[in-house]
Amino acid sequence: MRSIAKYVAVGALVTPLVIGSAGFASAHDGGPGYKKSQDSANSSGGMSSSTVSGFTPDGKAYFKTTTKQAGPSGATGHSTGSHS
Repeated sequence: MRSIAKYVAVGALVTPLVIGSAGFASAHDGGPGYKKSQDSANSSGGMSSSTVSGFTPDGKAYFKTTTKQAGPSGATGHSTGSHS
């Protein structure tokens, strides 16, 4: 039962990043951009991190970095972003 809870927690953390990647692809049409992501999971939990930056179609700059983790003792997430 405990391992099922871990898989659910990892899925809850990874799914928004997959959806966010699709959003980034459509928002990235404005100009130069950068994206880096890392996802991992094992029997002890999982983590996901992502950094994106670039320009919107109307020329405004943006930056966002997100980290999410889940393990036997709980889950945590952190996000920092800025835009012009």
